[in-house]
Amino acid sequence: MGETIEIDVPGRTLVGELTGALGAHGLDAEVLEDDDRCALRVAFAASEQDRLVGEVTRAIEAWLDERRLPLVVQRANGGCVIRPPGD
Repeated sequence: MGETIEIDVPGRTLVGELTGALGAHGLDAEVLEDDDRCALRVAFAASEQDRLVGEVTRAIEAWLDERRLPLVVQRANGGCVIRPPGD
C-alpha cells in the first residue's frame, strides 16, 4: 500500500465522519482500536499516479477558470488532455 501514517483520534464518535472526510480527499483510512487507543492508519486510496493526475487536473482547471479560457481537462492515457468542450 505504500506509505502510511497513524492519527490518534480523541474519541470513537469522530472516527466514522473523519474517515469519510479523508476518503473525499483520496485518502484511505483504516480504524485501529484497542482498549487504550483509537486511531486511523491513513494511506493514499489511489495509486500515486492517479493522485498526481488528479492534482494536476485540478490545478489546470483552476488556471483555465482564472483566465476564462473555453477549454476543459480530460483524463486520458494516464495523463491529461486539454481540449475544447464537446470534442
